[in-house]
Amino acid sequence: MHKKIWFKIHWFLGITAGIILLIVGTTGAILSFEKEILKTINSDSYVVQVTGENRLSNEELLEKFQTKMPGNKIQGITFFNDESASVIINVQGAGNGRAARKGIDYFVNPYNGEILPGIVGKDFFGFVLRLHRWLALPGDAREIGKQTVAISTISLIILIISAIIIYWGRIKHAFFKSFTFKFKHKGRAFLSTMHSAIGMWVIPLYLLASLTGLYWSYDWYRDGLYAISGVEKKERKKVPMQKVSGQAQLGFDSHAKAITIFKDYVKDDYSSASFRFPNGGSFYSFRYFDKEPAHYRASNLLELDINTQKIIKVEKYEDKPLNEKLMGSILPLHTGEYFGVIGQTAMFIAAALMSLFTITGFMLYFNRKNKKKKRV
Repeated sequence: MHKKIWFKIHWFLGITAGIILLIVGTTGAILSFEKEILKTINSDSYVVQVTGENRLSNEELLEKFQTKMPGNKIQGITFFNDESASVIINVQGAGNGRAARKGIDYFVNPYNGEILPGIVGKDFFGFVLRLHRWLALPGDAREIGKQTVAISTISLIILIISAIIIYWGRIKHAFFKSFTFKFKHKGRAFLSTMHSAIGMWVIPLYLLASLTGLYWSYDWYRDGLYAISGVEKKERKKVPMQKVSGQAQLGFDSHAKAITIFKDYVKDDYSSASFRFPNGGSFYSFRYFDKEPAHYRASNLLELDINTQKIIKVEKYEDKPLNEKLMGSILPLHTGEYFGVIGQTAMFIAAALMSLFTITGFMLYFNRKNKKKKRV
């Protein structure tokens, strides 16, 4: 394809998809350090004072919470190895849909059973996430927003390809120089070199974010990734909601026993662990993280039977082959957290720079348009 045609494609996509990409990039930057920000501004919920008193037993903690919240069905618990960390107790949400299954988290002091303040800022980040994924459009319009973001993401991939073709001469003859620009340039020359030079730095990050972002946009794309990677796609089992009333039926002694068996097996080699209370039977499934996990999705699985007090199954993240690790880490890859704090920071900067590309792109477009008018 002729270079001029690629040039026209580049400008057309930049103008039509620019505003959406600006929104997606800005919201992505805001979401980059969501977990860290929430923990910082909600330290009273996440951190408790370590006293000389013994911690409550797991059974006592659950009983105290149920006494304070008698109308709520407890459906899960998250606990930490850190003695100064609170415990998170999850109760069933209202209704029968996804919100009910996801439930509501309460932060509890493990030393006295006190229910700690709720998380501040979660609603804000929830809105930003909806804006990032489907432009926060409500109801039936949500799918329109989702597809608009998806098409803009595809446009970004084409923009990257077209930019490489347009600037290929410069890249080929002065590869390292193509990563730099000079402030002594003025006007359009400065905007153009800055636009292209910074683009060279962020191309790998934008490609990674785009290719992983499409995972949530199209079923065929997601299925294709699983097929290419050779990883079996696990379907989520829908567990029927059960109405449970009465403290005895909740089986706090059984849940506490399961935690004891888990800790006896794992010892001190975990940072946090969580499990949902089984609707029936004696099988418990724990998701837990190593003391220094690879990232926040690098969880291990442990299944046990409290009747036999035997460990049935253990799956360690570190033992998985690379293809399974990658397919189970699409979100950390998308945010850069798969590569640690350096990758997370780099993706934050790249996402924040999307506004720069949009603004400079529009400036270059209108500058070029005005020059054409003057010639006429």
